[in-house]
Amino acid sequence: MEKTAEKASLVAADKQKSYSEYFNKRSSVRAFNIGEQVVLLIPDSSNKLYARWTGPGEIVEYHPPHSYKVRLADGTVRHVHVNKIRKYYPRSLAVGVIFEEDHDFGEINPTPNTSDVDSRELCEKIDLNHLRDEQRNELCGLLFRHKELFTGKMKVTKVGAHRIRLKPDAERKKPFVYRIPEALKDKVDEQIDELLALDLIEESDAEIAYPIVCVNKKDGSMRLLPCIERRDCL
Repeated sequence: MEKTAEKASLVAADKQKSYSEYFNKRSSVRAFNIGEQVVLLIPDSSNKLYARWTGPGEIVEYHPPHSYKVRLADGTVRHVHVNKIRKYYPRSLAVGVIFEEDHDFGEINPTPNTSDVDSRELCEKIDLNHLRDEQRNELCGLLFRHKELFTGKMKVTKVGAHRIRLKPDAERKKPFVYRIPEALKDKVDEQIDELLALDLIEESDAEIAYPIVCVNKKDGSMRLLPCIERRDCL
């Protein structure tokens, strides 16, 4: 029995080596860095005969020459062959991802800072040593009178009204309903909560919801831009 087991182990090792050599013949030359986001082709949880792309996951370890260990979102770590790994590229349906170098949208200004600045504190931070006492007091008084300009609390501007003339008896076109990708949902919710807190937007129960555009900034943050189409009702 011992000899049989020893021979079986030798045969199994040889078979495994031949299988790995055959399988690795078609392996693609791909290199991933530790911490890089990837997706995996793994069996479906509902049916083991079907495989699906799962992710994104994070590369945590490299096993030469043809495999990596990947940590998924649920915390599990899988040892996966390089043929079943692809680089993760964030994609969106209703949300278009652009970069601030795109001049079609103009300059993208950051969300206003909500932190308040006291006028007296502002006078202390400004270098006024080159001014006389009389000029210094005059400048601080001017800052105090216009202290609302130095606060982060945004208000509705007093500008002229814009009148839009609509076509009479025009049939309204209902826009297609898009879903926000899961990869961007947290950032979108964070931006919406921030705009609600600034009182720049308000909740609505309208039947029509127009899509938005997510703008990736160089610093890794994101801005929201509404895409409102009015030409169909003018």
